[in-house]
Amino acid sequence: MKHILKIFTLSALTLSAVLAKDVIITIPTPPAVPKVTTEIPKVVTVQGNQTSSDYKTNEEILKEFTAEKVVHFSNHVAPVTTEKKDDPNKIALVGDVKNGMVPAYLHAPLMAPSDIKQTLEKAGFTILASYKIDRKGIAHSIVFTNDELIKAASKKGRGFAAVLHVTIDKKHKLVSITNPLYVLAAFMQKEYDEKLAKKTLVTLRENFTDLKNSPEKLKFRVLDHYQFMQGMPKYSDMQVISKAATAELLKRAHKSKKVLFEQKLLNGSTLLGVKLSKRTSKFIKKTGYQNAGLLPYPVLIEDGQAKILDPKYYIAIMYPMLKMSQFMTIATVPGAIGKDVDRVFR
Repeated sequence: MKHILKIFTLSALTLSAVLAKDVIITIPTPPAVPKVTTEIPKVVTVQGNQTSSDYKTNEEILKEFTAEKVVHFSNHVAPVTTEKKDDPNKIALVGDVKNGMVPAYLHAPLMAPSDIKQTLEKAGFTILASYKIDRKGIAHSIVFTNDELIKAASKKGRGFAAVLHVTIDKKHKLVSITNPLYVLAAFMQKEYDEKLAKKTLVTLRENFTDLKNSPEKLKFRVLDHYQFMQGMPKYSDMQVISKAATAELLKRAHKSKKVLFEQKLLNGSTLLGVKLSKRTSKFIKKTGYQNAGLLPYPVLIEDGQAKILDPKYYIAIMYPMLKMSQFMTIATVPGAIGKDVDRVFR
């Protein structure tokens, strides 16, 4: 216990002694940083056999760099994102695609039905049907085909592309021929045969004189997915009218006496052209006689089904300039067409 008191007493005395005096702390001075001196080397340009006297000094280079310069802009422009334009050196003939647009029909001066049939047969086509659409004969329809069209259309769901139409429109005194480029692109879809379409078009141009493009046109690129407007049917939205064996469906159709032509395809399918009732056929007065060749109405018998292109699609594609206000005036016609075709297979 005495030892502890001694240590405590000595510690207290030592602390008192330290506190009684100033505490001096000496901080060492850091060494000076050595001064670095640099010299910017001269920039020289060497060309050929230059000597040192030809070298440019920094001041000369700086003076040239800061002097007023003439700015030259590149002629490069951003790529055009609109539709590809035609080759300016290419001459577009009647029926050709021009600036992305394709005419739906080829127009010719008025001809007699007999002269048209003779011209088509001379060109190598086969006449399937020829009939008056209306009672007065203002509109007359001629349906024709050839072996190449039949072969191309002999694929599932493509049978509607097997035929082309000619309309004789006495009201407007013209002949209207469906453009192969237009029809085959619309009905062959992704299986469109451009070579065949152009070949068929050339044949028509070589055999019919004074042909002109119809005012009805569409963008060629929309034909394989065309619809009149959002919510309206497309090509693939076909209506199945009746189901039975092919032989039975053909028997019913012929029994109705409404079949105007029958064209067998290489894949076993059959394309029919059926006559609509007089009442239903009157819609062409409102939509226009010039495109009345969409009749007789095509029916494809395939895989035990009799099916048609939805009338809302078929009328719209064959009347590409049809306005909504005009479509509304024939609002009951699509349903009437379905009923007319249904009666053919009863």
